[in-house]
Amino acid sequence: MVVKVGQYNVSEAAYAYAKGREDEKSENALDSLSKQFKDVNFSVGTKMFSGSGTNNISIAPSVLRQMENDPQKRLEYEALIYDCSNVLNDSSNRPPGLKAQGIVIGNNGDLSMWMISQSSNEQPKRSILRFNDDDKKNLANSLKKKNKTNVTVAKTDKVDAEIRLLKNKKLKLEQQISTSANQNADLQKQLAQIENELRQKDNDTYRKAHAQFSNGIDIMA
Repeated sequence: MVVKVGQYNVSEAAYAYAKGREDEKSENALDSLSKQFKDVNFSVGTKMFSGSGTNNISIAPSVLRQMENDPQKRLEYEALIYDCSNVLNDSSNRPPGLKAQGIVIGNNGDLSMWMISQSSNEQPKRSILRFNDDDKKNLANSLKKKNKTNVTVAKTDKVDAEIRLLKNKKLKLEQQISTSANQNADLQKQLAQIENELRQKDNDTYRKAHAQFSNGIDIMA
């Protein structure tokens, strides 16, 4: 059974928990949440992939202010966080290779889940799952389904291979130059070109711009 609270349909247990805390008062919402949900790592903000481990919840400052000033909003978000924390703490619900995960409660209650997973001998994969209005209407089930789905990933294998090739070329040119008896202007020019290309490509911005995506779920890695 689900119960509608604000913009979310939460589990009956979540609603009962939040309802039972209606008379509790706290001037600091984040401090109160940390005491209630001791297994969750709470932080302020909407930044994805922040925190380590698998039990992270980030909350927008505007949401925390609402919780401190509006009892109904506090009930709504405490019920939401109750369901979120149960999903994050459920190890049986985690996809293979999961290294870190978290949920972000953004401005106006926008909800997203991020994950970092890694299979053997592969680069870590980052994915973001965004919850639409329909997801929020059946939140607990949506969280579990999305946590088990084959999420969209950003793969940078081709970029990494390209950068490795450039670094190998750079190393060989440096060796040729160091063993050459005379200054070789052509080799120096090639080396300068490769160093310039590495500066442009060996960075997160280039990797993200040239990553390959799969599965078609909204992502921003």
